[in-house]
Amino acid sequence: QPLRSSTSILLSLKTSPFMSLFKSKMFKTTTTLLCFFLSSVILMVPTSSTATDNPTYSASTDTFIYANCSPAKFSPGSAYETNLKSLLSSLVTSTVLNRYNNLTVPFGSGVKPEPDVTVYGLFQCSVDLDPTSCSSCVSRAIAMVGNTCPNSYSVFLQMQNCLVRYDKSSFFGVQDKTVMLKKCGQPMGFYDQDALTRVNDVIGSLGSGSEPDRTRMNGDVLGMAQCTEDLSPAQCQDCLTDAIGQLRSDCLMAQGGYVYLSKCYARFSFGGSHARQTPNSNFGGEKYDKDDDDNNIGKTLVIIIGIITLVILLVLLLAFLGKKLRKLQDDKCCR
Repeated sequence: QPLRSSTSILLSLKTSPFMSLFKSKMFKTTTTLLCFFLSSVILMVPTSSTATDNPTYSASTDTFIYANCSPAKFSPGSAYETNLKSLLSSLVTSTVLNRYNNLTVPFGSGVKPEPDVTVYGLFQCSVDLDPTSCSSCVSRAIAMVGNTCPNSYSVFLQMQNCLVRYDKSSFFGVQDKTVMLKKCGQPMGFYDQDALTRVNDVIGSLGSGSEPDRTRMNGDVLGMAQCTEDLSPAQCQDCLTDAIGQLRSDCLMAQGGYVYLSKCYARFSFGGSHARQTPNSNFGGEKYDKDDDDNNIGKTLVIIIGIITLVILLVLLLAFLGKKLRKLQDDKCCR
């Protein structure tokens, strides 16, 4: 008896209007399109990640961070260009014995500076770099100057672990807390109180000490701060206090962050690679990554369009099913 019942149920399903509906070509096409768009929308929805686009740090000493170039240009073949080449060559040479040096060209204390001819420049490497790594970092920075800031009178080029700067006016010993670059990583999340405590401890400890280079660590959180050594200890502390204060107020709840001022910087991360920045041709001012904003807007629009398309397909499918069922019922009644 149960076997007969099962057989009759299968036969009734096979001959029911629903089975003919499911076998129809239009139904199969509609459901295929619906599945395709549904999978597309799922793929377009961004997933969470703790490493994407975070301002963090890598082991490479030659990673480019940012550059600022003056709009004023010198003429090729001018005396300024000749002096600049001499300055940059001397900076690379001095990396063998120093991790910081500032020079003025023409050389010599008795030489009278001439406007638009004299060049003032410096380089500085992180305290943990050996002479070979320091020389490599500075050489790469100088090699980038020509393409990044062609013929600019003033250039500030920051690498991961070194910087090169020159100008036609002396900036040695002058305090300058202009914001050159500031960025925070993705939000950390309020639930991760342990990570928040470690970040807060590292940022706070960067403010203590008298050395111009500071490295602090708590678990997997790394913090670094540095002043250019042309500043006095008091000027250095003043600059770092400002940078660290901005880092704390803006990036405390982030997975990484950095604040670069003209004469110092402070940064922290959980590891990874330092976010790269596009060179900017203007001095000063807070920079941000416009490409990130454009990409986020584009992703949002794609997701919205996908959802709207999905809703339209669902409505069409339901209308098609309703029409098909009504037709099948009408046909059945007529029989």
